[in-house]
Amino acid sequence: MKQMSGSLEIQNNIQSVHRILLLGDFIWPWYQEACAIALEKQGCEVERFGWLDDFKYWKPGYTEPFYHSLFHRIQFRLLSGPVVWKVNRRLVAVCEHFKPDIVWFYNVQIISPNTVKKLQQLLPDTIFCQYANDNPFSESAIRGLWRNFLASIPYFDIHFSYRQTNIVEYRKYGAKNVHLLRSYFIPDSDYQELAENIPDKFKCDVVFAGHYEEDGRIELLEAILNAGYGLRLYGGGWDRALPKLSATSPLRAMYPVSPATGDNYRYAVCGAKVALCFLSTLNHDTYTRRNFQIPAMKTAMLSQYTDDLAALFKSDEEAMFFRDKNELLNKLKLLIDNQELRGSVAKAAYSRVYADGHDVDSRMKYWITEVNKHNQFTKGKMNGQIK
Repeated sequence: MKQMSGSLEIQNNIQSVHRILLLGDFIWPWYQEACAIALEKQGCEVERFGWLDDFKYWKPGYTEPFYHSLFHRIQFRLLSGPVVWKVNRRLVAVCEHFKPDIVWFYNVQIISPNTVKKLQQLLPDTIFCQYANDNPFSESAIRGLWRNFLASIPYFDIHFSYRQTNIVEYRKYGAKNVHLLRSYFIPDSDYQELAENIPDKFKCDVVFAGHYEEDGRIELLEAILNAGYGLRLYGGGWDRALPKLSATSPLRAMYPVSPATGDNYRYAVCGAKVALCFLSTLNHDTYTRRNFQIPAMKTAMLSQYTDDLAALFKSDEEAMFFRDKNELLNKLKLLIDNQELRGSVAKAAYSRVYADGHDVDSRMKYWITEVNKHNQFTKGKMNGQIK
């Protein structure tokens, strides 16, 4: 009877964790802010803590923020200096005032391990979580930029890993409780746009809306253009590719290349017959956010192949995959030439991402459930209910 009573007490605590302090730069609304909104839908009280204004500002007409000065840029890069110290002090003050049940570090590099330890002393009953969608363990990662993140790993109660392969690496750095937390699509912004609402400049055969990496994607995009398909290209970092293009590269006609954000991102994906998906080799990604966004917008997806993605989507039914240039061009021709196939692939993938809970609301339900499980286990162990 005692064991049953303890079990009921643990079950009754499942919704006991509600006050969340969510940390991040809050530059892009699809990261920390999207999660904050989804958690508020779960009934949680979410306090946002960011530092964008401390270091950067927005210029009208630009898609990325600028540093206030070179001094601000250097401080952020070195994770040291008066502005950095001010942010760390402000965090302690906010924690003292808000007294959260959970502190969630989402892609946080600026907070020092000493500050994390101080917060744990200040909030002994609070659960501390850490997460990064970038790969801090990659050999391509800027080591100095991630040093606080890596050094703080042992001090967190729970880690959520963007990719399966990072789970082992978290444990090597001292993490004991690690869960996979994939990215997601946001139903309020990632949805099928009516054709009549899409400006003509976004309509094309195939689109790639993503950043530049030196991983062979230039050659693949050139092959698509040389095959005669209408391509639209959007994303960040493409200026770095320009010096690498040959004088006759058809990609030169795409410039200037800039990101498609907000409604324009949806127009870009929905305005294409086929949406491409390349994966980050720098991050060692086996999937990316676009693998969920594109299906949610009911556009046929042609993605780089991985075993991970093949487990998430049925090949040639819910998504088309390619392993090399020839397969890319062959699959693209199938999709462009066959409207019925495009429609069936897009519809099947749409059903898949909703059925499997790849939306942000489902992700945050999973997140809060895992955090509460940890909370229940800890309390149960302290009270002698779990042995």
